[in-house]
This record gives sequence, C-alpha cells and structure tokens, in this order.
Amino acid sequence: MARTILTDDQYNAAVKAAAGVLHNARADVGTVTITDTVAATLAAVGLLAPPFTPDPDTCTAMFADPEGDWWQCADDPDHDPSDGHDSGEWGWSDSDPGADTIARRTV
Repeated sequence: MARTILTDDQYNAAVKAAAGVLHNARADVGTVTITDTVAATLAAVGLLAPPFTPDPDTCTAMFADPEGDWWQCADDPDHDPSDGHDSGEWGWSDSDPGADTIARRTV
C-alpha cells in the first residue's frame, strides 16, 4: 500500500479530533497515548504523521515502521546508501516500502 505523509496541520487536526472525542467520553489519557494511538491508526490506513527533524550529525534517511513510528539512520552522513541504513534497531534499504524518500532531508 502506498503511504502518504501528512502535513503538520493535517496531523495536528487528527490529534485534536481524537483528543476531543476522548475528552467528551471522559477518558483520562495523556498526550503521548493520544499521539501514539493517532499515529498507529493513521499508519494502518497508509497515512503517516510528519517525521521529526533529523539529527544532522548522522545520515538523514528515515524509515516509518508499520506502526507509524519514524526512525533515522544512525550511520555516518556520508555512508554509501547502497549498503542500507540502520537506526540501531531497524535496518532498511532505500527500496523497502517503509523507506520514505520524501522524508529524506538534507540539513
């Protein structure tokens, strides 16, 4: 399934809507639970929360896992991308479905 990265405004609107529903239901959940739930729900239908700003001291390639969490490659900025990328927990190549080249940043 093709995935689409939402804008900050689209993602914030989804979080605000979810928070409003939970508040009206008198659910006592924190912001982290709301944002994690929204990210996972959106990812299930091919929509991704905007990626975080990558650390410029490492490779800026990013990977969005099936739950919608973003991971940044922890390799040197000048490493050979054909060797793949590794966040320390996930490894991927640029051709993997989770490797969203839209999220590649040059800082």
